[in-house]
Amino acid sequence: MRIKMQDKVKKILLQTSHCRDSDVYLIYEIWRQELANYNYDINNMKLVPVLKLWFNKEISHPSAIMRARRKVQEEHKETRGKVYEERHKQQKQVREDLGYGG
Repeated sequence: MRIKMQDKVKKILLQTSHCRDSDVYLIYEIWRQELANYNYDINNMKLVPVLKLWFNKEISHPSAIMRARRKVQEEHKETRGKVYEERHKQQKQVREDLGYGG
């Protein structure tokens, strides 16, 4: 399942640039695709049915999606957004501030 999720996330990040900097958009897109497999339109659903599907593990857990995004962006530069780049530019200073050296 893990590799499959990474493949899904990578495909979305390559096709949909606004998902690169927003886990909310990424989760929405993953769920939209998964719900379409059940012939549901996420835009016409109420929250409770979506949460029931999540509870019953019929749609992906947000933490699994976010974990896969972090791994994909670490391994595939073309999937990174502006937030990733800015965060990693600051990494050296943060490490020095915490006393871990450069």
